[in-house]
Amino acid sequence: MHPPLRPPPPGTVGQAISLLLGSVRGRRDASESNPIEDSEEREIAELELAASVIHEELLLRAATLQRQHNSSQWIYRLPQEVFTEILIFDILNSPEQRKRLAPVRWNNSAEKPKPPRRTQLCNVSHRLLQTIMSTPRIWSDIRWGVDDHIRCLEMSAQAPLSIQCSRLKWMEVEVPESIYDFSKAVEQQSWRWKSLSLHLPFRYMEVPFLEFTALQLRDLTIQNTSSEPGGIHGESDSINHIIKIFGNPALRNLSLDGMGLYWNNLNLSHLRSLSLIKVKEGAPRFEKLMEILQAASGLEQLTLHGLNIPGLCSIEEQEWNTQPIHLTSLLSVCLDELAEGLADHLIRHARFPRLKSIRVHGLFLKHLKISNSDQNPYHHFFQVIIPVLSSSTKGLTLSNGTFSNEIYLNTDRWAMPWPDGDAAGKTADFGVVVGDPLSSMQQMVDFIKSNRILVPLTIVAHGFDYALNTISSTPSFPAEVLGELPMVTKISAAALDDALNIMALLETIRRDEETGRLGWACPRLKDLDFSTVEGVTPERIQAFLDARYGDGNPLLVDGEIVDRPPMVEFAYSIFWETSTSML
Repeated sequence: MHPPLRPPPPGTVGQAISLLLGSVRGRRDASESNPIEDSEEREIAELELAASVIHEELLLRAATLQRQHNSSQWIYRLPQEVFTEILIFDILNSPEQRKRLAPVRWNNSAEKPKPPRRTQLCNVSHRLLQTIMSTPRIWSDIRWGVDDHIRCLEMSAQAPLSIQCSRLKWMEVEVPESIYDFSKAVEQQSWRWKSLSLHLPFRYMEVPFLEFTALQLRDLTIQNTSSEPGGIHGESDSINHIIKIFGNPALRNLSLDGMGLYWNNLNLSHLRSLSLIKVKEGAPRFEKLMEILQAASGLEQLTLHGLNIPGLCSIEEQEWNTQPIHLTSLLSVCLDELAEGLADHLIRHARFPRLKSIRVHGLFLKHLKISNSDQNPYHHFFQVIIPVLSSSTKGLTLSNGTFSNEIYLNTDRWAMPWPDGDAAGKTADFGVVVGDPLSSMQQMVDFIKSNRILVPLTIVAHGFDYALNTISSTPSFPAEVLGELPMVTKISAAALDDALNIMALLETIRRDEETGRLGWACPRLKDLDFSTVEGVTPERIQAFLDARYGDGNPLLVDGEIVDRPPMVEFAYSIFWETSTSML
C-alpha cells in the first residue's frame, strides 16, 4: 500500500504563493509603463484573488490535518465520560486556576490574571471545545472581576457553584453598587452553592445581616476587608456584619474574618478546618465553641485569633468541668489574641497527638515549672511541642513581645499551612503572659534547660515599654541568663541598658557551672545586632571587642589556658551617637 498523500511542507507552500504573487506584481509593474487593455487588469485581479483563495485553502487544510492528528492521540480515544472527568480535574486543579482564584491584595502590582484554563483549552481541538461547552461543572468555578459571572451562571446549569470574589482594588472602591449587584446575582443561586469565598468591604453594602439558604454548601470563606485596621480610608468599621445560613448544610471548611455567624442549626460535625479571626459580634459562646470542638473529631486545622467570646469567665475564678477534647486528626493549631484564659483552657483539655504546626499565645507562665511532670496542666501540650522545639534544624528564637506583654519561643521557620495543605515540616511558636520581664525570662530559660532543648538559639531583646509605646528606658532582658545558654548564636537588642548589660557579660571571663572550665559566655555566638540601639559609643564597642576577642590568641588565667571565641559579626550604628553629640 502506498502511504497517504500529504500536502507539501508549509515552507514550500509559502514559497509557491510568494512566487505567484510576485508574478502578479511583476505584471502590474509592467502595466504602469505600458498601457494595457481592461482584460489584462481583470486578469491581474483574478490572479490576486486566486492566490488569496489558495492561501486560505491551504491554511484550512493544515488546520484540518492538525485536528485529525490531535484526534489520533490516546487521550481522545478514551470514552467520553472518562475524558470529561479528566478534563474537569485538569481545569479545576490547574496551577493557573489556583493562582487565578487567589485573593487580590490592595497593593497588588502583579500582572493581570491569565484567562481561565477552560478558555485556553477551547482553542486546542473541536472535542475539547464541545466537552467544555457541554459540561456544567467546568463553569461552576466563578471569580468576580475575571469571569463573566452571568454567562458562567447560565453555562453551569444545575451544578454546585464555587463562588470566588476577591477584595476590591483601590480604584474600584468608589463603585460599591457593583458589590451589591454581584451579591444579589449569586444570592439567587445560593441553593446551588458548594463553595463560597467572599473578600469584600461589606461596610459599603450597608446591611448588618447576610441571609441565604445553602443546602449543598461545604466550604465557606468570608473576609470583611473593611474591618481591617483603619479601614479603606482610615476610618474604623462601625457595622458588625453577621451571617445567617439556613438549610443546615454540612460544612467542611469554615473561615470567617471580621464577620460573625448565627451558630444555631448548623451541622459542624464534619468540619475539617475552622478559622475565626477578629470576630466581634456573632462569635460563638464559650459553651458552643466547646461543643463544636467536641463534635468535630475530624478537624485538621484550627485558627482562633482575636475573638470576643461571650460567656467566658476568668479561669482563675471558677473550676471547669469540661471533658477532654480529643482532636486526633488536628495537624495545625493557632491560638492568638484570645480572651484571658481561653488559650489556657483549650491547651489544658485538648488532646492533639498529630500536631505539625503549633502557634499558641496567651498561656500562663506559672505552668512552665515542672514541665516534665504528668501533673502539669500543660502536660499533653508539652509532650507535643517539646520534641518539635528540640528537633528544629534551623534553631529557635527567644524574644520579648513587640506589641504584647508576652515572651515567645518559636522555630525560625514558623508558618501556618493553607486549609487544603500541610506544613512543610513541624513548626512551633508559643508565648506566655508575663509580669516582671526579668524574672519571667529567667523562668523561660529554666524551661529550656530543664527540657534539654539544645538547638541553636537566637535572643531578641525588644526592650519595648507597652505603657508608653516606646523603647524602654530600663533593662527588659536579664543579661545574666546568657551564661546559662551556650547554644546562643545570635543576639539583638533595642534598648541601651540591655545592650550595655549584654556586652558587659559577654566580655567577662567566667567559670562554666557544668564543665567547670573558664571561658566567655555564649562561645558559639556569631551575630550581635545593636543597629537600632541609641547611645552606644564607638569607644565602648571597641572596648568590648578588645576584651572578648583581642588579638585572637589564647589567654593564661590562673594557670588555665582560655581559648578566645570566634570573631562575631557585629552590627551597630554610630548615627545615634552622632545625633546625641549634636544635641
